[in-house]
Amino acid sequence: MSIENIKKEFPIFSNKVQNNDLVYLDSANSSQKPQSVIDRVNDFYSSEFSNVGRSVHYLAVAATNLYETTRSSVQKYINAKDKNEIVFTKGATEAINLVANTFGQKYLKEGDEILITELEHHSNYVPWHFLRKAKGVKIEFAEVNSEGDVTIESIEKKITSKTKLIAFTHLSNVTGAILPAKEITELAHSKNIPVLIDGCQSAPHLKLDMQDLNCDFYAISCHKMYGPTGLGILYAKKKWLDALPPYQGGGGMIREVKKEGITFGDLPNKYEAGTMATAQVIAFNESVKFLNKVGMDNIIKHEKKLIEYGQEILRKNNSVKLIGNPKNKGSVLSFTIDGIHPHDIATILDEEGVAIRAGHHCCQILHDKLDIAASARASLGVYNTKDDLDKLNSSINKCKKIFELK
Repeated sequence: MSIENIKKEFPIFSNKVQNNDLVYLDSANSSQKPQSVIDRVNDFYSSEFSNVGRSVHYLAVAATNLYETTRSSVQKYINAKDKNEIVFTKGATEAINLVANTFGQKYLKEGDEILITELEHHSNYVPWHFLRKAKGVKIEFAEVNSEGDVTIESIEKKITSKTKLIAFTHLSNVTGAILPAKEITELAHSKNIPVLIDGCQSAPHLKLDMQDLNCDFYAISCHKMYGPTGLGILYAKKKWLDALPPYQGGGGMIREVKKEGITFGDLPNKYEAGTMATAQVIAFNESVKFLNKVGMDNIIKHEKKLIEYGQEILRKNNSVKLIGNPKNKGSVLSFTIDGIHPHDIATILDEEGVAIRAGHHCCQILHDKLDIAASARASLGVYNTKDDLDKLNSSINKCKKIFELK
């Protein structure tokens, strides 16, 4: 696998940022896009555009076929049993909200418990909070340990007879912890508890197999997978999609509408109301092709070397404190520097052409637990190299020099 050749597929890296070569270390926020994805969006709008699932003219039928081709590609990529278990949403946030809203509407009552972890992104907390306010549902938190990890034991400790669903991140966007998703799912199912997994950070970096994982719901963010923005995926077992009510009402999700009642469409149309993000869905097929071409085994191997190297050089850098040292770590390096606010770090690094994120990364509960207001975060993609991490380290040293730190 030639990283140099892979990087050439991303046109943004031919640009200068503040007169510097771009070192993009913010892929956990959103990844850059290969030319094939950009071209596919443009080509569809230029010569193939039509709405899907409505009209019978040539363009409409062709667009619908392309749309469904992506669904089949996603099914194969994550090894879902049935392509109709793939629901397109406007993002992973909507995917989680879809489950919280429909599952909560049908199955939850006052006093029931949802178990999440202290690692969660706000998108896997706020939807459950809405149920807490609306229905009196309780939210329990599995605790993060000193390594920035959540163990299966900490989850088991929080399960009670009132636990109705367990929802957790597969890969933390702050500590990089990769949770034992299959083992947690097995534990939950042994107690007849369904599982939702937030796969936003894991999908670009780990091999996914829904049939092996056996979770009930899995949320994916396409713009973190070298794909377009405004698109997410909900994988859900067919039994749940059959049982749960629709999330939104409108065109595309109905079979028949009469004054006396309404019947809903087949799966997955039941959950895809209104005009969908057609161009984004069709272009995402190119993202899947890109990931398949590079190969997830190659990506995992490459990023493992990078994360180990990044940890090594930053641990040697005085004043830099890495956040978390989990047993299994993904492509995230969050850190603080004594005496420098993370926003100042990010601003100074940006002047060097190094793009990172600063803040609580939509994980305020975790930062409260760690007793820090914010952190700086460098996150990796397939296009990153050791040279990028060296530039990160040297830019941190310039930042320290400005603040007169050793």
